Amino acid sequence: MINKQTMNVVCVTWITLLVVFGLNGCGTSEQELHERSTSAKSKIELLVSNIEQGSRITNVRLLKEYADVVKHDSPELKNIAEALAADGTIEGPIVRGLQERLALANNRIGEAILDNAVAADLLDEFDRIKIAAEPERFGMMLTDPINVLADMSNGTLARVESMSKEATQLANQSTDLGAGSQLIGNPNYGQWRQDQYGSSFWGWYGRYAFFNAMFYRPIGYGYWAGQRPYSYYSDYGRSYYNSPSTQKRQDARVQKFKGRTRTFQSPYARTRSGGSANVRKKSKAESNLRRTASARSASARARSGSRGK
Repeated sequence: MINKQTMNVVCVTWITLLVVFGLNGCGTSEQELHERSTSAKSKIELLVSNIEQGSRITNVRLLKEYADVVKHDSPELKNIAEALAADGTIEGPIVRGLQERLALANNRIGEAILDNAVAADLLDEFDRIKIAAEPERFGMMLTDPINVLADMSNGTLARVESMSKEATQLANQSTDLGAGSQLIGNPNYGQWRQDQYGSSFWGWYGRYAFFNAMFYRPIGYGYWAGQRPYSYYSDYGRSYYNSPSTQKRQDARVQKFKGRTRTFQSPYARTRSGGSANVRKKSKAESNLRRTASARSASARARSGSRGK
């Protein structure tokens, strides 16, 4: 028979081991999460600093210049030009989106310490925020609103890091959906809504409502998926600038439409032609960074999994 004193010693020993290994197992993960969070925050702060010193990011300056030209030549386009120009500021939807994603991710660190899968997802999210906050990559995201302004300038302004509208249509066998079509599908500018018949169509947010008058008719999701033009966001930036919730909604919509018809092709199934050689070169570097980030997350997931056994 094991006496009471021996039982107490055994219990204390087991409790001590559980505490020690528990702290060690969780501590490493928690430290790594906080380190990634701090690194992502530093990247955003550096981006904000570069934006405030506009000359540091060429496309920040160019976006404002394009908006000024459009406002001068076409006063009726003043409001939409100013709305697009806001993308290149620290109060614009791109920077605000990164800040909000970081705040949401930070709020989940406590949960991640107790859940291996959440921890791995957060590590991946912190890495994606860091990549998205690179000043050069932010500048590439601005090419979409810059090129929309170029298309609205009646030939006064040239597109940036992109082929002409006519060339991209020819290369992709796509249709001219109207000015601003590069922004459809980008959650910074609107969202997919359903009409009374259950069909999905693109609805612009209030400040971009002017585009409603620029289109021949409301753009349906299925039609857009097959006819969408090249855009930096849809063809290259989506992997870094989507929040996890946005990515899930986009994936769910694709699956929903696939279930309706076998002929449906995801709007992201192939990269549209239209980006310059410089964009394609940068995209390869982005892919390498993304693979590295994914490998890190996979490694973290494996380590977390082994601790959870």
